Amino acid sequence: MRPSGTEPGDFVDYDMDLLEAQRRTRMRSALEASRIELSEELGLELHVANEGNELVLADADGIRYRATMNPQGRLVLTAVRGASLL
Repeated sequence: MRPSGTEPGDFVDYDMDLLEAQRRTRMRSALEASRIELSEELGLELHVANEGNELVLADADGIRYRATMNPQGRLVLTAVRGASLL
């Protein structure tokens, strides 16, 4: 992020696409680390996948966990069973 001008009162221009791409990159790397631990714990082979604009952990039967970032920047995984969230 860089300001678009150098004078007082100039507007600051943020590249929101870049911010979103960085957020998704951080989420993907955190999911990859979590994937290994969860795969061992559950005895299932999980993989990171995209579902629309969301990142998810899935197995052969479908989506198991949805990933989000909380305001503090921590990864939050929500277990999914069928069509309802837990």
